[in-house]
Amino acid sequence: MNNRIKQNNLKTPVDIVKNRSPLWKKIFTEAVRDPSELCRHLQISIENVDLNPNFPMLVPEPFLRRIKPKDPLDPLLLQVLPRKEESTVSPDFTTDPVGENGNLSPEGTLSKYHGRSLIVTGKACSIHCRFCFRRHLPLPGIEENSVSGGFCMDPKTISARFKADPTIHEVILSGGDPLMLSDKQLEGLIFHLNQVPSIKRIRIHTRMPIIIPQRLTENLLSFLGNNKRNAKAAKMIIVLHVNHPNELDSEVSRSIEELIDCGGILLSQTVLLRQVNDSGPVLADLFERLIDLGVMPYYLHQLDRVAGAKHFEVSPEKGCDLITKLRTRLPGYAVPRYVREISGEPGKVVLK
Repeated sequence: MNNRIKQNNLKTPVDIVKNRSPLWKKIFTEAVRDPSELCRHLQISIENVDLNPNFPMLVPEPFLRRIKPKDPLDPLLLQVLPRKEESTVSPDFTTDPVGENGNLSPEGTLSKYHGRSLIVTGKACSIHCRFCFRRHLPLPGIEENSVSGGFCMDPKTISARFKADPTIHEVILSGGDPLMLSDKQLEGLIFHLNQVPSIKRIRIHTRMPIIIPQRLTENLLSFLGNNKRNAKAAKMIIVLHVNHPNELDSEVSRSIEELIDCGGILLSQTVLLRQVNDSGPVLADLFERLIDLGVMPYYLHQLDRVAGAKHFEVSPEKGCDLITKLRTRLPGYAVPRYVREISGEPGKVVLK
């Protein structure tokens, strides 16, 4: 594995050693959590910033160094900086926009679609996106800022639940971020899922390789590679959450290449966000770069109407227009499906 190079002097981690296992945890622990500190570092005004947000700020150093200083409208900054607009109350924006709260089992599983079940592996994420649709999700027993992600479920109990329901063919690991689990926890969970005969696919939704690429430790990559070579194991699909081409620096590109070398299927998921990526050129650049890296654009999501995120909303009409424009400049396989999740629907609703 190539060593990671430290590139700025804000909460810089120790010099990188060959074994990267401790490094990603150190980076997470040293993430910036104070909005005023972030503004000082980036030399921007705190005038419209919520300095004491209900949903805490969390920005790790690898993501921070991609943000342009002195630019309050930097598209990466807008995704993570708490703003006073978050306190705006709108009756159409709720704390449970997709109707999950009443459907989460005691084991942390959620079955919304036929043949698939989702596991909420924890609440902890590598970064706090201000538009997160689960920002209000109550998860008892999960420590929000813990490095381990507050792993609170028993893999044996979960696998027993799935063995009792042979209609489940695909399991989706979500959160939080599944890669906030330790290597041992993640491997244990996947091991037990592989013992369920009906499970053919395991899908991991993660932002971690984009935010803290150092999370891809040698142990984790080796495990993913071995899972690929195991004919009896479920197929692994990794869905990367990425919203802007500026998130794809050389370090992130290397992490994606490492995942591809493990033989997994890589897809992407993007949220359409006002002032961040609601333009044809920005989205075209993002999807083309993902294709070049070997990642297939999968979904462009209409914003889930979660309380505190109204200022990010783009109209569905504009979203459809953007997809039309993308189809004129990109090959068909590079244009994702434009979708919206609606509570109670049997699947995602395709808008375009």
